[in-house]
Amino acid sequence: MLKGYLDLGAKSDPGDEIVCVGSVVFKPVRYKQFIRPWERMLKEWGASAFHATDFYVGAEQFKRDTPEKERLFRADSKRIPRMIGETIRHVEMVSFRPEEFNRTASPEWKATFGTSIHSQAVQLTLIANGWWADTKCPSERFAYFMEAGDPDEGTVIEAALQMKRDAATQKVVRISSFTATDKGTARGLEAADFVAWHWNKYYMDKIRNGKEDEPRKDFAAFVGASKEKIQHIFLTGDNLSYFFSVVPKQVLKGKTHATSI
Repeated sequence: MLKGYLDLGAKSDPGDEIVCVGSVVFKPVRYKQFIRPWERMLKEWGASAFHATDFYVGAEQFKRDTPEKERLFRADSKRIPRMIGETIRHVEMVSFRPEEFNRTASPEWKATFGTSIHSQAVQLTLIANGWWADTKCPSERFAYFMEAGDPDEGTVIEAALQMKRDAATQKVVRISSFTATDKGTARGLEAADFVAWHWNKYYMDKIRNGKEDEPRKDFAAFVGASKEKIQHIFLTGDNLSYFFSVVPKQVLKGKTHATSI
């Protein structure tokens, strides 16, 4: 059984916004190998859970208010990408720019599939993970966990369970279970949080400014440690137009809401 963890991250400024569902997949033994040093790292901070936003800005449980904490931050900034990258089996990132999505999606699309970008990103993630597993782990199924408390939690879970039930998608997504749980109770969620935060930061600081070849050192270290285990789907521009075009027009009736894509 593969363990999949999903976390939604968002980043914005007055001119732009991006949201990303980060997904990390572990095999059970490697997950235990990830947890042991991760727990030690959190204990050194006195933190109950890792939140990338707090960690990188030095807020909440990750305040860098002493020289010792500053040294710990510098050390962990180098260790964390390796702790995750060397133990994960697969990473998937699916991202949208909400303003572009809402402006481009037709009324028929919204009426058929809803307006939850979170839900649609998760569904694409499950499909992409299924395609990956078909090649790399054809006999495996997924036990998925997402962070509880998101406003769209119910919509996301219902869409995932519909994909599990539906004959057309169940063989692709290979879902054994899909559960919402609190961060701090499933450490894989914190690895997914790390992934989503870094992708959003990479887009805002680098991609949109034409600096794709200049990633942050810690993000580059994570990619290097992952050894080609990372895939991403960024639905913007032509990719977003293609995404909307693959559903036949006769499906977009604009009358009945479909739970899943």
